[in-house]
Amino acid sequence: MDFGPYLIRPERWTELPPRWGEAFGREAPLCVEIGFGNGEFLAEMAKTHADRNWVGFETSLTCIVKTGRKLRQSGVENVRLALLDGKFGLRELFADGSVAQVFVNFPCPWPKARHAERRLVDEDFAQTLAAVLAEGGEFQLVTDALWYAEEAAGHLAAAGLALEGPFPLADGPGTRYERKWRARGLSVWKLVARNREPKTVKRIAEGAMPHAKVPTKFERLKIEGLAGKKETWEGGAVVLKEVFLSAHAEAALIRAFAIDGDFTQQFFLIVSRIPEGVIVQLDGATVPFRTPAVKRAVSLVAEELSR
Repeated sequence: MDFGPYLIRPERWTELPPRWGEAFGREAPLCVEIGFGNGEFLAEMAKTHADRNWVGFETSLTCIVKTGRKLRQSGVENVRLALLDGKFGLRELFADGSVAQVFVNFPCPWPKARHAERRLVDEDFAQTLAAVLAEGGEFQLVTDALWYAEEAAGHLAAAGLALEGPFPLADGPGTRYERKWRARGLSVWKLVARNREPKTVKRIAEGAMPHAKVPTKFERLKIEGLAGKKETWEGGAVVLKEVFLSAHAEAALIRAFAIDGDFTQQFFLIVSRIPEGVIVQLDGATVPFRTPAVKRAVSLVAEELSR
């Protein structure tokens, strides 16, 4: 697997934000690309700026595989890739004032009004940048949609970042998407935002693994009745979807969804017998980030079983 040496699994880390020097085996300025696509820009930048540590976020496994191949061919070792929503990753995995540069090239602008909440650069993202970027650190956005760059500039300015642009870009990042836009005669725009002074942002992920012990019997019917249970609150939700019992009814696997704001995770919970009753914990094969909604899923199962 070409991507093997580069792939990280931050959801399994027990310390968040992590010590990036340990992940790379060296201390160096941190640079981040969100949505690296096929990896052309990330591979070139990591090779050109070998004195920096590069972290890339993508939600497509295909992109991870293709980028890993490019990195291997380039011979670079200063890159780590995460199969993760970059908006969440930037906030949760980097300490305040720890990032030198953040790059976003040709994000989907989601032009329809009903899809506005899907746009990457919004008020929350701007607040994250204002926290994680070092003093003088910069964010660079490249897009073919001028209106998107202008909207992003408004959010960034409101967060206190100093702006340059948006301005037309004659020579862009050289990605497949840029070649596509220019072949259609479209203009490419760049926006640069620099941080004056790092602020702070609320983070929700923790490293500790939640579990709950319940002094009750392992009752098959009660456990099967967990399927379909849900709980919602402002900004979050938990849904227990399906229950799978082991052959001898010694343990149960529960498929669950947890929603924290705009970040959704699917994972499994295990309910198993212990001498003092039952224990509810996360399944080791599908470890999620330990967010408030994930912890609430554990508590919800424990509460239902204790009734």
